[in-house]
Amino acid sequence: GVPQSYIEAGDPYQFQIQQCVEKIKAELPSEAEGVQVHLSYQSRVGPIEWLRPYTDDVLPELGENGVKNLVVVPISFVSEHIETLEEIDIEYRELAEESGINNWRRAPALNTDETFIDDMADMVWEALNQPSQSVTEACVANNVGTIDLDEKRDISLAGVGGVGGDGDLFEVTPSTTTVGDLNKIQAEAKERFGGRIAIIAIAAAVLIELLVGNNP
Repeated sequence: GVPQSYIEAGDPYQFQIQQCVEKIKAELPSEAEGVQVHLSYQSRVGPIEWLRPYTDDVLPELGENGVKNLVVVPISFVSEHIETLEEIDIEYRELAEESGINNWRRAPALNTDETFIDDMADMVWEALNQPSQSVTEACVANNVGTIDLDEKRDISLAGVGGVGGDGDLFEVTPSTTTVGDLNKIQAEAKERFGGRIAIIAIAAAVLIELLVGNNP
């Protein structure tokens, strides 16, 4: 999962996950045939609101409803890591068994599955053959450009109280800042960076001249 504030700011994560779940569900036996699909979220950190329902709330509910067999599919994880090996395989399994779910299974992450790797390679190849995108263009492509950024100034950088909690995610005013303005800002930043590199190069050259001149 991600903080709820990210979704309110236009992050398409929740919609994409729901689409993936529906596509998987279409490949499974129906509810009439005894297979029910539930979507829940993990990864919650800190005191703020994250996407619901939380997995640690859903597991006891499933147990109360008489569920005995459960297959967990870590749909948003592409490789094994602490959230699959520790949080799901150990912590959630213990909670499930305590809740009466005694037949627990977990589908492996994609890891180095050949189809997944081929798809990743295709995506990289397509990206390399497309025009580069600015941050603004990427936001627009992901439906973030329609969000009123002025209303989202209270979103922290880290999404949790603590690291980055005092920073603002957005520092521009949408009503006066256009794509052209952002491109101009980027160009000015590159120009400043180039100027600093040139100054450093000149200073280095002078220093070398002094050092060489002082040696017999």
